[in-house]
Amino acid sequence: MSAILSEASAEKISAESIAERILKDRQPLDSVFVVISNGPPGDRFRCSKALLLLSESNPRLLYPGIQDIVNLLESKNQILKWNAIAILGNLASEECKSVMDGILPKLYGFLSCGELITANHAIATLAKIGRAFPEKKKKIIPQLLKVEGYAFDTDECRNISVGKVILALEELMDSSKANKTLAEFARRHVDNGRPATAKKAKEFLRRLT
Repeated sequence: MSAILSEASAEKISAESIAERILKDRQPLDSVFVVISNGPPGDRFRCSKALLLLSESNPRLLYPGIQDIVNLLESKNQILKWNAIAILGNLASEECKSVMDGILPKLYGFLSCGELITANHAIATLAKIGRAFPEKKKKIIPQLLKVEGYAFDTDECRNISVGKVILALEELMDSSKANKTLAEFARRHVDNGRPATAKKAKEFLRRLT
């Protein structure tokens, strides 16, 4: 593994190549997390992206390192934090249930942080957790609905996040049940100042009714 990482630094190989080599060797990921924590910026980002790619194609491979990924939610580097949020969404499964329970409060906090990309990553990951654990929808959906009332850098940023919430709600809603709360949320945004969000709201409302 250290040889792979040395090549990553020396040759500046792509995140895709790093992921392929990690997958091929099937070795522990400890050295990758060392680089993500302490390596040069370029190496850190490539290794982080490699883990993101692996979480999409081979999520079980990352289960042993899931706590290291959780720790990255505290990273001061936004890119490492965003990748960690996305990776955890891809790892949402019964094997990682206790970890998902533990990170929910942190993800809820990201919704109200006022930072567009962080909030949008949290929205997407909460939707994945809700799909993996349907019993959690009752807690996740009310948190998502709060996004429309949070302060963002601009109204446009908030409107973008509202659009992401609508997409998440489409994934989480129970199509067999009419939901007054979701319908009311959608109606509030059919005239949203962002046309793309208004369109999402209208389409979502049609599905609900």
